Amino acid sequence: MNLKILWRICIFLLFSFLMIFDYFPHPVLKDIPKTVLTIGVVSLAVVYIVINRKTEKDCENSLIGEAIFIFYMLVLIGVLTVLGGKSTVGISLNNPMLWFVLLLTIVDMTVRYRKMDA
Repeated sequence: MNLKILWRICIFLLFSFLMIFDYFPHPVLKDIPKTVLTIGVVSLAVVYIVINRKTEKDCENSLIGEAIFIFYMLVLIGVLTVLGGKSTVGISLNNPMLWFVLLLTIVDMTVRYRKMDA
């Protein structure tokens, strides 16, 4: 198995773990500060994007990987909300900042895709 694929899987698992503990804080881990949780979620997302953009050859694959990560994140937030969880940090589908960042990411992906075709 490729090391890059292994890193992607680890990042997905860590991201899921952090999101689950954000929505359903366990009494033992309830003392984790919100800033640490927020920094962890954001840094994992950034690391995933940096790993994806490493090579120019795989530009189409990196776009697909980023789209999958965004879709996974939105589905995970939706499922955790439906299960009755509430984000302690404020990450939710009702948060306008989430949609703003998503819009910026989609615009960036569109620009990169058009450059790739040119």
